Amino acid sequence: MLLTRHRITAAAITILAAGLALLAYGLATDSTTRTTGGVCLTSCALLFAALLAIRTWITDTSQERARLHDATRAADTERERYQAAQFAMEAERERMRRDAVGAAHRVEAALKSERELLREQFEEERNALISEAFETAVRLVRAGVLDAPAAHQDCVIPFPTQGHPAEGEPTRGRGVTRP
Repeated sequence: MLLTRHRITAAAITILAAGLALLAYGLATDSTTRTTGGVCLTSCALLFAALLAIRTWITDTSQERARLHDATRAADTERERYQAAQFAMEAERERMRRDAVGAAHRVEAALKSERELLREQFEEERNALISEAFETAVRLVRAGVLDAPAAHQDCVIPFPTQGHPAEGEPTRGRGVTRP
């Protein structure tokens, strides 16, 4: 099946051939009408060919398709690069999160062990200070510089007795009496 473009091209070639033949015959026989008819047919054929070229030039989208294909390929490549970068960034973020969690656990363990070590050192120093204080106190008591504390009598301060109003006696305030 022939395309429209091919049909128009075949018709233009046929008309051109007929017009040139008629023009040549008209010139050979010195016939003005045939020469004019040949010129008209040749002009029509050239007009068809020109219109076909213009139509092809206007409707030919091969360059646009090629540019669209290139742009689509570039966009796909850019999208793939973007996705690859996004995946790489996610992987790096996950690695950094794991590293941070691991570092936090290591720091926590180091702090815990250091805290235990400091607590042990504190207890040792405290026990040494207590022992030294007792030894010093015993030496001072033996040397007579420090007297042993005398037992003193505890004194309890009594609370003052408060007088409660007798029953039926009016209380201070609003004139109400107790039952």
